[in-house]
Amino acid sequence: MEATELLDGLYEISIEHVRAFVLTDSPDGQVTLVDTGFEHTADELVGTLEAEFGDIDRLLLTHDGGDHYGGVETVMRRFEPTLYAPADEQGLLDAIEPEPDVTFADGDVLEGEIEVVQVPGHSPCPSALLVKQKSALISGDVLDGADRRGLPAGYLLPPPETYNHDHAGAERNLSKLLDYEFDSVFVFHGSHVTTRPKEKLDEYLNFKEHYR
Repeated sequence: MEATELLDGLYEISIEHVRAFVLTDSPDGQVTLVDTGFEHTADELVGTLEAEFGDIDRLLLTHDGGDHYGGVETVMRRFEPTLYAPADEQGLLDAIEPEPDVTFADGDVLEGEIEVVQVPGHSPCPSALLVKQKSALISGDVLDGADRRGLPAGYLLPPPETYNHDHAGAERNLSKLLDYEFDSVFVFHGSHVTTRPKEKLDEYLNFKEHYR
């Protein structure tokens, strides 16, 4: 594993079909890890975090999914960061130890100008994270890269039905994202979309209006 810089102060770490993200300047002076990957890859993740960033101040968990929170105990034991989790993802809260230091809900703005945007469907309330100062959306499995499904890279889709709590809702509720401004979408599965992501999402959701 290694950290790859996507934007100034925003990094990804690839972990067996999923990713973790690291913010080094949101807020200034703190290192924030977003999700942890699997339990069985946690030791390697910790080694990468130590080598690349030294320490972790905050750990943000986006939703209930073992590929996203599996390494939480290992990360917490090594770094003792402040742990954040969504208040209404009960499956996640039941699965992790220790209990979160901070819980958050839709519309909350976390320190570092990170706005929580919850889009129910994949899980009861998965959280995308809008990093305002970077005009970047970290998807939180609200969106995947389309190439995860064998389609061309550069486009966005909801996660596959087999993984969704409410598949119709996972697509229908995406229209909420059109109320926000972002220039890049960084996904946990598939390829990131850094060219016209919002316009492409609008075309996907509102195809009748675009192709009359």
